Amino acid sequence: MAKQLIDCRGLSCPQPVVRTKKALEQSPGAEIEVLVDNEIAAENVARFARSRCWVVANTLREGEEIRLTLKPGSGESCDGAAPDAAGEEKVLVYCPSDRMGEGDDALGAVLMRSFIKSLADMAPQPRRIVFVNGGVRLTTEGSVLLETLQQYEKQGIEIFSCGTCLDFLGLKERLGVGKTTNMFEILSALWSFDRVVRP
Repeated sequence: MAKQLIDCRGLSCPQPVVRTKKALEQSPGAEIEVLVDNEIAAENVARFARSRCWVVANTLREGEEIRLTLKPGSGESCDGAAPDAAGEEKVLVYCPSDRMGEGDDALGAVLMRSFIKSLADMAPQPRRIVFVNGGVRLTTEGSVLLETLQQYEKQGIEIFSCGTCLDFLGLKERLGVGKTTNMFEILSALWSFDRVVRP
């Protein structure tokens, strides 16, 4: 079967992942090349492909263009979440701001610090924490919560920050913990987790 090219240059999040998903579903045995024009899109496409048991066989960079070659893999090539413990509820924490509540910003920052640090005492532990909009400031250099979040990641909690948000706020190069994510992945998680907790 001929190699298929998916041109995602100029497309905003989550379109590169959505188009890649369609291509993987329509051509399950084909080799697929995905062309993007930024690192965040490349990371998102690669992570999505691995979550569907595809292998990123090659990554070629030419100027601002990045060409990913995807090939069907096996179960061992999957990069999905670890299987659930029997009966354990899957909890996602969704943080759309670096403050908690409305009113006084200084108080909101104090409350958010307390909220994030208190997650360590919750059972079950969250499987994933997703940061969007101003919340991504908590995962970048200079955040008073960076060390706490790095410790959570070492304990196996996934930390994801919206790549579009990091880019918009000029923080893409300052990410200090976790991985970037995209709207497709965020929506998929909101749909599939048993409970979503929001400060």
